[in-house]
Amino acid sequence: MEPRFLAIFLVALSSPLFVQSLVRHYNFSVVMKNETKLCSTKSFVSVNGKFPGPTLYAREDDTVIVTVTNYVEHNVTIH
Repeated sequence: MEPRFLAIFLVALSSPLFVQSLVRHYNFSVVMKNETKLCSTKSFVSVNGKFPGPTLYAREDDTVIVTVTNYVEHNVTIH
């Protein structure tokens, strides 16, 4: 095999090694939060004290691990 073709073959074969996938960890704490606006207090579900909750960032082939701790007295879903 000619050296040039061998070099191209080896680069093509090893190119998946250059792609790096990450493991992304997120911790969510779901709690009820009270907020007063215009003299009216309302309770709402918040994630890490925010509403809407935080944005998750991931790329293709990443592994995403989300740990949710629910401090609310009813079930919640994440969309």
